[in-house]
Amino acid sequence: MKKHGMLFNAQLILTLACCAFLIIPICQSVLTGLSTNAFKGVSSGLTLRWVDEVWTLYSDTIFRSLFIGLACLAVCLAVGVPAAYFMVRMKNRWTKMLEELLVLPLAIPGLAIALGILLCYGGFTEFRMSWLIILAGHVIFCLPFMVRSVAAVMAMVDLDGLEEGAASLGAGFARRFMNVVVPNAMPGIVSGALMVFTLSVGEFNLTWMLHTPMTKTLPVGLADSYASMRLEIGSAYTIFFFALIIPLLTAMQWVGSRSIANVSAAQNADDSMEEQTMTTDIRRHEGRGVPVRLRDCGKTFPDGTLALKPFDLTIEAGQTVVLLGPSGCGKTTTLRIIAGLETPDAGGRVFFGDDDVTGVPIEKRNVGMVFQSYALFPNMTVARNIEYGLRVRGDDDARRTGRVREMLRMMRIEHLADRRISQLSGGQRQRVALARAIAVRPRVLLLDEPLTALDAKLRDSLREEIDTLLKRLGITAVYVTHDQSEAMALGDVVVVMKNGEVAQQGSPRDIYFKPENGFVADFIGTVNTVQCKVNGDRLLLPGGRELSGDSIIPPKTPEGSRAILLFRPEAAEMNSDGHGLLRGEVLSSCFLGDRNRLRVRLPDDSICTLDAPGRQSFHTGKTVSFDVPHHSFRLLSEEESC
Repeated sequence: MKKHGMLFNAQLILTLACCAFLIIPICQSVLTGLSTNAFKGVSSGLTLRWVDEVWTLYSDTIFRSLFIGLACLAVCLAVGVPAAYFMVRMKNRWTKMLEELLVLPLAIPGLAIALGILLCYGGFTEFRMSWLIILAGHVIFCLPFMVRSVAAVMAMVDLDGLEEGAASLGAGFARRFMNVVVPNAMPGIVSGALMVFTLSVGEFNLTWMLHTPMTKTLPVGLADSYASMRLEIGSAYTIFFFALIIPLLTAMQWVGSRSIANVSAAQNADDSMEEQTMTTDIRRHEGRGVPVRLRDCGKTFPDGTLALKPFDLTIEAGQTVVLLGPSGCGKTTTLRIIAGLETPDAGGRVFFGDDDVTGVPIEKRNVGMVFQSYALFPNMTVARNIEYGLRVRGDDDARRTGRVREMLRMMRIEHLADRRISQLSGGQRQRVALARAIAVRPRVLLLDEPLTALDAKLRDSLREEIDTLLKRLGITAVYVTHDQSEAMALGDVVVVMKNGEVAQQGSPRDIYFKPENGFVADFIGTVNTVQCKVNGDRLLLPGGRELSGDSIIPPKTPEGSRAILLFRPEAAEMNSDGHGLLRGEVLSSCFLGDRNRLRVRLPDDSICTLDAPGRQSFHTGKTVSFDVPHHSFRLLSEEESC
């Protein structure tokens, strides 16, 4: 058994001492309220006389305190939770100013707040004489605690991702807020609620100044009792504090924990009229892959950043198009324009079939979306996540249950149906996200780098599964990735993007074997570049050999111009007699089993990468000669190579 050191024992003693320091006075106050004589203590005997007297004389203050505390909590929830949400979502100088204003009451004594309220509203006699003026003071004092608690939790949650995930399934703002935002902010809401209720019930300074003889509260009555030296009565008040407030706080904590665990039941709320209208629109297109057309779509953000230059793109029904390129090239912006999460610049249009959906929000486009972060709802189980979009669309219980089972079976995750999202691995989350997106039978399926966060082996496995699934479903799909192998494996059409514009689009074979510029050639796989010079209908290569350029050299190419000859490593054919088209010195040789990967320096000091048969051996410094089939060359001008 592990022994604890001196530091642990010292910390334990200090903790117990602090607890004793706080608890002993409370126990003493309770015992005084039960003692016959406060000055003699328990030795004078125990009695409930003082408790009974407090109840008889001051029960109205007890109920009034509880009522005002609950009313204050209700107002702070109704105002504070939305306020915290908008402060976290907007994040600008105005929200910073609003936050400072909300916190201002914490820096002002309660008496000063009460004086301000009296000066502003004391002339309204009915308001001044009612408990409402006390409630107003309590709300001003307690609201910052609710806002700060909720905002702190919301700031740690990926609200953008979760809301976009819900919107992609058809949920309008009100439904997203109640089903996604509120449940995931529940720890902050519960914490703020406990603090607000406790502060409101126990607030004295502010209440003392605002109360009237007919609107006394529990703390004011307690102060009056101690002021008149009726210690037994005052201590009996303390007993009521504990007897009434502690069970209420415990109940609130229990309700809060139950809400966090089971808040997905809130999905049973009735659909709004807006959502019912949307459901009709969505079902009109249910289960059909449609062609997608982008016309003159560009995107400039409010700060002036040009994310995407205007371009056209046509995606045939049932086709899988892969947007490929490095980070920041505009591929995700293009996907978000198709989804409806971004609006193209003026003049840009987005069509789903014959429908112009440019101004239609994502929740009404009937798209399925798999986000890079997956955007799964932590407050729901796997089955509930998959079911969410179906529930938003108003499907009945039987239809929802059948579709969820179908999706679980399709993704082979039946055993995960009742698990929380936090209990899943990366691969399992990816399957759930895909099942959720497909469950609603979208017109277009959008996938934003869904495999990026997975390890290499799992990524390859799931890529094959996604490819099989897309072909089986026949759904129109747009897939964003920066991984060339994913693009080659999944795409019917690959769109290579660079700096916010399309560098080339075509079939995977065309992109690989017929790159239209140096960027595409270099980005897709490994490519060799050989400097050459145009000499009539011939190309002068490093080392002095000439290559016939009949089908390679573009018409009207100037005599003597420089050009770049491209070829892939696997196109090289080793020449054993030394009379190959090119020759060079071996700088390194790496045996890969079925082949050797060679790095060879040509006569002009340029470096080529070659694939040679694995059965042959090569050593550093050896001179090798090789040919490249004429059809495997691609000629680019110096301008095209940039």
